[in-house]
Amino acid sequence: MAIRDDGGLHVSASRYDAAHAETVIAELEEQYAAGEIDRHAYLEKKRGLVRLFLKATTQPKRRRKYVENYDGD
Repeated sequence: MAIRDDGGLHVSASRYDAAHAETVIAELEEQYAAGEIDRHAYLEKKRGLVRLFLKATTQPKRRRKYVENYDGD
């Protein structure tokens, strides 16, 4: 057994697949339309899936922190 085995995961393996997110969102829509899940569960699940989809399809830039110069320099 190798504790430090690096042959298992690639860097891209942790990325969430946007196509998969679209498929799962479509399935969720179908379940809600069929009345299989209630409104609260639907909204909670959809919010999480949309966050994953946005995370997979965008690369947001972090804003710079505004630093106030209190020393007067």
